[in-house]
Amino acid sequence: MNLTSDTINAVASILDARVESNGTETILYVGAGRATPAIVVTLSALSDGITLVSAQTVHGYFELHAVQRFVPVDPDEVIFVAEAAGRISGLVVGREGTCSLFANVDHAILSADLTQLDPPLLLSSMQLGLTEQLSLESEG
Repeated sequence: MNLTSDTINAVASILDARVESNGTETILYVGAGRATPAIVVTLSALSDGITLVSAQTVHGYFELHAVQRFVPVDPDEVIFVAEAAGRISGLVVGREGTCSLFANVDHAILSADLTQLDPPLLLSSMQLGLTEQLSLESEG
C-alpha cells in the first residue's frame, strides 16, 4: 500500500481520526474526541517498501505486516488487507473503537457457501469477504 497523503486522508476521514505525522509514520487517533483515544493506529512505511499497520487498543496491540491495500466499509470501518500464497489477513478498525484481526485465512473460504462453513469460520469469511466484494464494486 502506498502511503500517500490521499490514502492517509481517506482512512482518517472514514475513521474520523486526528492525524499526526512523524517521518515515515503516520499516527491516527481514532475516537479522538474522547479524553483518551479508543485506538491509536500507526501506518508505517518501512525502508524495504513494506507497509505495516498497527493498532493499539485498551485490550491489546495488533500488527499487520505487508499491507497491500485498505478497503472502506460503509459507514465507518476500514479493513487493511495483506495477501500471500492463497491466504488473506485483515485488520478491521472502526470509528467507534472496534478492532479485529483475522490472520492467515484460506482465501477459498471468502467465496464459500456460508451455510456449508464450520461455525468458527463464519466471521472471518464474512468480514474478509467484504474486501473482495467492495474491491470489485469500486473497480466496476
